[in-house]
Amino acid sequence: MVVLWDLDGTIQDSESLAKEGTRHGFRTVLGRVPTSVELAQLVGRPVPVVYKEWFGDELAQRILEVGTRFYEERAHKIPIFLGIADVLSRLKATSVMGVVSSKRRGHVLRELESQQLLALFDVIVAQEDTARHKPDPAPLLLAAQRLGVPTKDSVYIGDQPTDILAAAAAGMRSIAALWSDNRVSRFEGAPPTAIAHAPSDVVAVLSQMTHHMG
Repeated sequence: MVVLWDLDGTIQDSESLAKEGTRHGFRTVLGRVPTSVELAQLVGRPVPVVYKEWFGDELAQRILEVGTRFYEERAHKIPIFLGIADVLSRLKATSVMGVVSSKRRGHVLRELESQQLLALFDVIVAQEDTARHKPDPAPLLLAAQRLGVPTKDSVYIGDQPTDILAAAAAGMRSIAALWSDNRVSRFEGAPPTAIAHAPSDVVAVLSQMTHHMG
């Protein structure tokens, strides 16, 4: 089985730093902080794409540069979720694994490397790799293509409805990662194949999926 992972909110707990960077960019360039609605709309989508929709190219670029600089100066301090490293190491022995993220490739590589996790993954699909992004299936389809595997033999693990919708559209099974806030309700419009309340649940869930696939 191929196990594909989302990065932010699934492997690492980066939400608070991402929000701080967004606030810093808004405050510096716009003279205000983002609203709660704006912050919610940034979750699970590429930030540059959303900024361009809101502000146009030039202003979006200025906000992005300021916020990104703030984020990058502190990214080495992003923690991974408790138990994730152990689960990834265990799965590596039996599974092909990859990361599919809406984040830019440089960030993905640096952040996985800083946690000594990069070598565990056989493929990385990042923001620059596809023109369309989650919930569109394009990034997941590209990961399966690069690995040379059928999507029906792949599982995507993510913490947002966009992850689950992308997996369904790609013909993949999905696992909703609830360990960041344990809110099942956000998946009401995007039901996953299975749910994991803690990283340690993933191994058992995948074992059940493998049994049913067999």
